[in-house]
Amino acid sequence: MNEKIIVHVCCGVCAITTFRFLEEKFEPIGFWFNPNIHPYEEYKKRLQNAGYVFQKLGRSIEWDMEYSIDKWFSLTTPVAKNKNLRCERCYEIRLEKTAQFASEKGIRFFTTTMFYSVHQNLEAIEKIGNLIAEKYSLNFLPMDLRSYYQKGQEISKNWLVYRQRYCGCLFSELEREGLFNEDIKKR
Repeated sequence: MNEKIIVHVCCGVCAITTFRFLEEKFEPIGFWFNPNIHPYEEYKKRLQNAGYVFQKLGRSIEWDMEYSIDKWFSLTTPVAKNKNLRCERCYEIRLEKTAQFASEKGIRFFTTTMFYSVHQNLEAIEKIGNLIAEKYSLNFLPMDLRSYYQKGQEISKNWLVYRQRYCGCLFSELEREGLFNEDIKKR
């Protein structure tokens, strides 16, 4: 039997090929915690689609339904205009909660589906994950799954999975719309 690993799940699309990859060496268990997703309607869409994907995969997922958007904003707003710092703070919030969950369950390994996305800063995720792993005496599994991105997109289309147009937070949505960038800040 393979060793268990807790996998932070940011959305259903990112979970598809991540779980297939991990199943080769681990028994992956999904963990949902995403207080960054805004607005709440978007949060509900992603939550429902993650549940749908996990049914299709035949895998288990644990749900932390704490939607503490106020705490998330209080921690990220001071650095909101610096995308790198903002994303790092967001990674830290979600990976810390994932590590706490893994520790409580006595599972030594954790990782995140964010390693699948071509839009995430994998180096920052790895750095933060390793620091948190050290704090909890766990092992963080970094991986570069971007080569699976297109395959995951194809599967998600075939499964009719909702595919979001922005990372999840209000700031990333505003950036996508061109309303939150360097040019705007200088006006």
